[in-house]
Amino acid sequence: MSEWQTGQRLQQVVDELGAMTAQIDGTQLNALADILHQAPAVFFSGQGRSGLMVKALAIRLMHIGLKVYVAGESSTPAIAAGEWLVAVSSSAKTPATLSHIAAARKAGASIALISAAEAPTIQADLTLVLPARSQVPTSQHAGSLFEQSLLLAGDAMAWRVQHLRGQADAQLDRRHANLQ
Repeated sequence: MSEWQTGQRLQQVVDELGAMTAQIDGTQLNALADILHQAPAVFFSGQGRSGLMVKALAIRLMHIGLKVYVAGESSTPAIAAGEWLVAVSSSAKTPATLSHIAAARKAGASIALISAAEAPTIQADLTLVLPARSQVPTSQHAGSLFEQSLLLAGDAMAWRVQHLRGQADAQLDRRHANLQ
C-alpha cells in the first residue's frame, strides 16, 4: 500500500468524523457535560475498545478535579444514590454494561447512556446518541467510528466541564500522574 493510499484512507476517516460531529445533538452533549460537572461522583462503564475510550475520558475528568471511577477497576468503590453511571455501549446491549446499569439502578444512582442506538431499550436518565452506522455510514471496521467519536465527544464535554469549573490548564497539569 502506498503513502498516497494511506493518506486517502486517513482523509476518509477524518471525513466520517466530520459527518459524525454534524449529527451529534449539542443539547445532549451539553446536558451530559453539565451532569458530569455537578455530580458528586461519576462512574463509567464500557467494554472492549469503548472501555478504553471510557478510561481516557475518566482520566481527563480526573485532571479537571472530578471524582471519577471506572467500573471493574480494583480501586472503584460502590456506586450510591445521587451519583451517576455513564454507561457506554454502541449497541446498548452489552451484557456487562447492562449488569452495571442494573446494579447502579438498584443502588439509586442515575444513568447516562452513550450509544449508537437511536432508540435504545435501556431506560436512561439521559441518552447521548453517537449515530455511527445509522445516520453516518462508515467504511471503517466494527465500532471504530463510534469509539473515535466517543473520544472526541468526551474531549468536548471535558472542555465544557473545565470551563464551568474555572479550571486553568495549569491546574489540570498539577493533577497529571507523576508516578509513571
